[in-house]
Amino acid sequence: MHADIGDLVRPTVRELPPVGPFSPRPEGRGLVNLRFNENTFSRAYGRYPDHGLRALALRYRETLDILEPPAPGPSSAPGDPLLTRGAVDALELVLRTFFEPGADALAVTPPNFGFFDRLAALHGVRRYAVPLRGCRHDELDVDTLLALPIKGVLLCDPGNPTSTHLAPDTLRELLERFPGLVVLDETYAELAPRPSHRHLVARHPRLVVLRSMSKGLGLANLRLGAVFADPVALAALRAAQSPFPVPGPVVDAALAELTDVPALRRRVDAFVAERTRLAKALADSPLVRRVHADAGFVTIEVTAPPRAAQALAAAGLDAVVEPDGWPGHLRLSVATPPENDRITAALAAAAGSPRPCPVH
Repeated sequence: MHADIGDLVRPTVRELPPVGPFSPRPEGRGLVNLRFNENTFSRAYGRYPDHGLRALALRYRETLDILEPPAPGPSSAPGDPLLTRGAVDALELVLRTFFEPGADALAVTPPNFGFFDRLAALHGVRRYAVPLRGCRHDELDVDTLLALPIKGVLLCDPGNPTSTHLAPDTLRELLERFPGLVVLDETYAELAPRPSHRHLVARHPRLVVLRSMSKGLGLANLRLGAVFADPVALAALRAAQSPFPVPGPVVDAALAELTDVPALRRRVDAFVAERTRLAKALADSPLVRRVHADAGFVTIEVTAPPRAAQALAAAGLDAVVEPDGWPGHLRLSVATPPENDRITAALAAAAGSPRPCPVH
């Protein structure tokens, strides 16, 4: 029998009193604010920012609804998300809310995002590794995951460092059969030609979807992330979140950026077009065996990793060799067109031969 999402919350978090009250501010109700202990003699930055972040959460959701492919089937649009300081902060908040240090365990699916292991270790959560299967490293080993003594599974779609999508049938099977928490990092979702998994939350209340404004939206310097989840889960996450999570100037800048949806669309489309061009060029390199390009970067499997890495370094290009410990692979950010041409030129020179190599 599947647990209710509220039963998965740590007892300590369930027993916490409400934070605040911080939102709305007393001034909005016609009262003098004697709660916040702010310096009334300050200038532009003397007041704490909005705690609830309702305007930004609404704007962000509305922007995604325009930018992303619509949800398949009947409408099951999720509510407004909880905003965080980036997707890593969102993941840390999930661990703090649902996983008891020294008692609970979770599963990761290597090759996986290294911060999954790092943050789980910092929070005292035991980890089981269940490698992805398939030649594209996109299939979940559901039976093995179900057999483990775990409270949750951490996934990434599109994957980092794999740059491949999860096979939808294995993800669907996990959501239907696994009784615990499924945490799905969608940092690169705007760059993917498929609907976001946030639309599945209504049907699968134990699903928690993490998002980032850093990648496809191009707002990395603002350090903003979000969590889409069941209302019960969001309430628990808010109880565990520190007050005033996002600075006011960041909120103002994000609201301005998210208002210009056509500019965001052009930004996403330009990135995807250049990623596609780079991936096709890399596929022609004799050193490259496989190319994966579903995320905000391109991952290549190479026949001679040291030679490929040395060639890129000699050309003044700093790539990630064996990303997150994945042997035989390089992870390449999508740079400007001239810089991407330098990547393909460096690998072609290192190959020393124009003969074609089959790409699988």
